[in-house]
Amino acid sequence: MSMYAQTYDSSEPLQASTLDAYELPTIMAMVALVSIGLISIYSATYQTPMASYFSKQLVFAAVGSVAFAIAYFAPVHLVRMSIPLLYGVALVLLVAVLIPGIGVKIHGQRCWIAIGGFQFQPSEFAKLATLLMAGSAIAQRRGAVRTVRDLATVIAIVLVPMVLVVLEKDAGTASVFAAMLLGLLLWIGMPLIIVLSLVLVPIAAITAVHATMYDTLVGLVSLAIVSAAVAYVLDRRWWAPLVALAVVGVVSYASTFVFDHLPEYQRGRIRTFFEPEKYPKEEGYHVLQSLIAIGSGGIVGKGYLQGTQTQLRYIPEQWTDFIFCVPAEEFGFVGAAIVLVLYGFLLLRLERLYRHARDPVASVATFGFAVVLLYHVLVNVGMTLGLVPVMGIPLPFMSAGGTALLVNMTTLGLILNFHRRARLVERLQM
Repeated sequence: MSMYAQTYDSSEPLQASTLDAYELPTIMAMVALVSIGLISIYSATYQTPMASYFSKQLVFAAVGSVAFAIAYFAPVHLVRMSIPLLYGVALVLLVAVLIPGIGVKIHGQRCWIAIGGFQFQPSEFAKLATLLMAGSAIAQRRGAVRTVRDLATVIAIVLVPMVLVVLEKDAGTASVFAAMLLGLLLWIGMPLIIVLSLVLVPIAAITAVHATMYDTLVGLVSLAIVSAAVAYVLDRRWWAPLVALAVVGVVSYASTFVFDHLPEYQRGRIRTFFEPEKYPKEEGYHVLQSLIAIGSGGIVGKGYLQGTQTQLRYIPEQWTDFIFCVPAEEFGFVGAAIVLVLYGFLLLRLERLYRHARDPVASVATFGFAVVLLYHVLVNVGMTLGLVPVMGIPLPFMSAGGTALLVNMTTLGLILNFHRRARLVERLQM
């Protein structure tokens, strides 16, 4: 028996009826999302100077398919050996993009490196490299984080690229790394009260600013009560609700203080999030046009290439961050529901793969990718509905963006490769 096979001796057998070695349903869901993204990008850029976005995305979809196949069949031991190198290259690229002359600055953010007629975004590649590196670090500790030093190592692996992304002034992508870190803490087994406290920070900040702007404490008091109740349910110790209340109180006070000392234009942007209808020609324009597009779609939509908001180009950047508006307007509630169901199905498949993962690298990569995917979908769809501030976070597999599509397809290929290899090893042991 090979050394690789011996690592699975103590594993619980996989059930053939639950998971198929080749995960064809997962692959089909990915293909469906990529296809819907392509037809949506074509519609959003139809007969406009932006039509090149479709052809570029089509090229990256083809390249991504090749990358998926390579990642899907690559020797697992070579993947493991290359993880430190991949992580190091990712950090070098993140530093390089900050150097004028190398990094390309778009919309005030220096996030891209130009290669020929294409632009490469190192932060997307860094997401994959970071997940693999975190899994590798945990694997070296025999699949567990037992000491503060081990925990600090895993946290540092995520924080280093996150800080570099912050220096690029890409707050949206930086928040993705924060969500990734939260997922890793959950995987490690961090006490749920600590995880809850971290989740409460942004929620309490937004609620406190809203309370300050409208001179009402209803939302803040409700948040405090709900947080205390949830904390007690998660951790049945008497001091757990007190921790939640303390977090809400401290964050609320700090957020109110910061908001009162912000420049007027920044406070204006925050007001736009709460009341976009008061700024229809300024910051609120994106959200209002998005809501009109989604609402006008009705049940079955206006028909392909017939969406008023889409074809008249009322929604800026509708082929990237606001791509969800296109199927929602042209195919209505049915089209939007199909997209969300596909994402939900993909997340369920990832959850099954995570539960049956055979080693820390596969487990961390699967769980982390699921968390990142869920975060992207919630924030992106939330932006189009006016529920989340506009943060520049794309919709995975659908939004125009070659680097993101290529990396997401490669990541899913690696995850399915880990699973396929585990099934193969199990069959050899039988």
